[in-house]
Amino acid sequence: VRAIAEVATAVTKGDLTRSIRVDASGEVANLKDNINEMIRNLRDTTEKTNEQDWLKTNLTRFTRMLQGQRDLMTVSKMILSELAPLVHAEHGVFYGIVPTNGRPTYLALQAGYAYRPRKDVPMEFTLGEGLIGQCALEKKRIVITEVPKDYIKISSALGESTPANIVVLPVLFEGDVRAVIELASFQPFSLTHLDFLDQLAESIGIVLNTIEANSRTEDLLKQSQSLATELQSQQDQLQRTNEDLAGKARQLAEQNAEVEQRRLEVESAKALVEEKAEQLALTSRYKSEFLANMSHELRTPLNSLLILAQELAANPDGNLMAKQIEYATIIRSSGTDLLKLITDILDLSKIESGTVALDISPWPVAELRPMLERTFRHVAEATRLAFAIELRTGLPETIPTDPQRLQQILNNLLSNAFKFTEKGKVEFVAEMATSGWSPSNETLNRASNVVAFRVIDSGIGISFEKQQSIFESFAQADGSTSRKYGGTGLGLSICRELTRLLGGEIRVQSEPGVGSIFSVYLPLIGPGHRRPAPADEGHAAEKSPRPVLVGAGSNGMERETVAAASPSGAPVPTKSLLVVEDDPVQRQYITDLMAPTNTRTIAVSNGDEALALLTQERFDCVVLDLGLPGLSGWRVIEELQANKALGETPLLVYTARDLTRKEEVRLGEAAKSIVMKDARSPERLKQEIMAILQGAERDVEPALESGSNGAEAMSAALAGKKVLVVDDDIRNIFALTALLERQRMDVVSVDSGQEALDLLTGNSDVDIALVDVMMPEMDGYVTMSKMRELRAFADRPIIALTAKAMKGDREKCIEAGASDYIAKPINNAHLLSMLKSWLVQ
Repeated sequence: VRAIAEVATAVTKGDLTRSIRVDASGEVANLKDNINEMIRNLRDTTEKTNEQDWLKTNLTRFTRMLQGQRDLMTVSKMILSELAPLVHAEHGVFYGIVPTNGRPTYLALQAGYAYRPRKDVPMEFTLGEGLIGQCALEKKRIVITEVPKDYIKISSALGESTPANIVVLPVLFEGDVRAVIELASFQPFSLTHLDFLDQLAESIGIVLNTIEANSRTEDLLKQSQSLATELQSQQDQLQRTNEDLAGKARQLAEQNAEVEQRRLEVESAKALVEEKAEQLALTSRYKSEFLANMSHELRTPLNSLLILAQELAANPDGNLMAKQIEYATIIRSSGTDLLKLITDILDLSKIESGTVALDISPWPVAELRPMLERTFRHVAEATRLAFAIELRTGLPETIPTDPQRLQQILNNLLSNAFKFTEKGKVEFVAEMATSGWSPSNETLNRASNVVAFRVIDSGIGISFEKQQSIFESFAQADGSTSRKYGGTGLGLSICRELTRLLGGEIRVQSEPGVGSIFSVYLPLIGPGHRRPAPADEGHAAEKSPRPVLVGAGSNGMERETVAAASPSGAPVPTKSLLVVEDDPVQRQYITDLMAPTNTRTIAVSNGDEALALLTQERFDCVVLDLGLPGLSGWRVIEELQANKALGETPLLVYTARDLTRKEEVRLGEAAKSIVMKDARSPERLKQEIMAILQGAERDVEPALESGSNGAEAMSAALAGKKVLVVDDDIRNIFALTALLERQRMDVVSVDSGQEALDLLTGNSDVDIALVDVMMPEMDGYVTMSKMRELRAFADRPIIALTAKAMKGDREKCIEAGASDYIAKPINNAHLLSMLKSWLVQ
């Protein structure tokens, strides 16, 4: 009890270090334990109260000390000077955030406590760099104990030593880092010190933000004062200017009367200019409309000239001398050149007069390569120039355009490239484009996608001064170009106008002696369309159920085999047909075309595959395109003729090329028939194929079976047939009569539609009729319609002759009663092939 009383007395005097340490039992022991617990609780409470008092007192002291401070450097030094001794730190640094423009945020050293600069310690840190940067990045306090001995030395005049503990403290304001403080101490930082540092950091953040805000306010005040001074200066200047303007206003009032008088004179002159401009536009439109309607008048006499010149050059009777044959060849060549000039002038005139109508439809991009190969591969071989076609990735399957006009543009550009390139190469590139056209072209700017067609050559090039004038009508780079290379200068003008009609733009980049790049930019009005299934232009192909097998043969060649079938059970095809065509659309279409005929059709894409198949099996007919990649159609013909086993294979040439007389004769010796690719060629192709297959089956037409003379076979097929020629131009009648009588046909001619009707009314032995569309009084459309009303001629073939060859002419001719149509100037081989096709049918 005495011990308890002594301890209680000491506690009442403030000594909380005492405790009762005597042994006791029972109630005394319980009392002893309770008094000891009370002393411990009282001691803990007193310590916490003292710590809080210390913390609040020092926070209050720092707050008062920092109030009113306006300089960041002064504040940072003051904070370290007071803070380091308070928390028993012997070393410290203060890094502040430095505002930046464009570069990453960083912290720079602003103050130090017992700090000595070292080479290996930077003066600046970016976020995440070192402990300073990492603390700023994470915005959290970092405490390090057991610091390595070589980390940092705290030195004095008497010596140096390594601190035991380091604390890195972020200073935040509303979640943004304003500064980072690093302190080092020989002793561990107590929890009270760490709590104090955390609370002090918040106060420092508020102070730093206030200083920064005050600094910005002062800057704005200075700027405002500067602007006020400048404004006063400008007001003074404005006052002086107003005085000057008042004087000038008086002068201006005097001049207004003169200007008004001149304005009236200008308006009068402008009205006169506008009137003359309207007259000029009207004259230009009349000129363009006149030229656009001159097709018939220009092409009709030229048609007679070309037909007769070709007949003379062929010299079928062998009664002309070599010089005379040469003259006839020159006449035909000059006539062909004149025809191209007339076509170019008419095309340009129709564009200028606004009579050209576009036929926009989804066109397969895959057709570009075979189309250009067919047209220009032989030109490249003849000129010994490299020719490359590149369709780059990203192109849609189809593009919405007018295929005929696009082909006309590309043909013009590629023809020029080959024409003006003597050595090197010509390239064609199709790709998607995002720039390159004029910024003012709103159509291309608004288009969702733009496709670019580029023609690149290594030719003579064009100087910068001439790069715009070459697109004007009848303009070329210079006079020497016209004399050396020929041409009219219309091609690029037509390309430019057609490109504009399609909503696009054509651009040129060129350097003399290096080459040229012509780029055609066309808008895609929507996403790429899926390629449409091929179909006959005039009639929907009859679709029959059939199995289709697409795969590879035993030799790895890719083939397409189509076998016909019928609902009642598919008969085994009795005839086999081989199609050699590089265009996949044409290839598939021919197989579809022949499917209903119970013909076994195999289609391949090149000459090597065709020859490999022909050595393995026999075909009743081979359809061959001349413009094949790799082994051309001409080489395939040579290989067939050189092989006795294959020489008897019936051959039908299906081509889009304009054939020379020499080529026609050469093909006539090797092929049973020639079909030119045009709007009606699918129907004629089917008829020619069926004629060959039926001839092989019945063994009729021995001349065709021999394959030794295609020209004689053609004549034999037409011999004895009676043909009626209806044309108001005696020159055309004479030319056609000479051509047809050479085939031993019986020709009857009349020069008007009424005479044709009168003749047919009393005669029923006319096998076929050729009717010119453009005739006076009763035109060809009315004539053909009335001919169909005659019972004797209701089902006889009628071929319309037209000089326009415009979109829609074929449909108009067919509606009037024509079986087929052909455009002037007439290709002799084409006309004879068409006659044979209809007469055999």
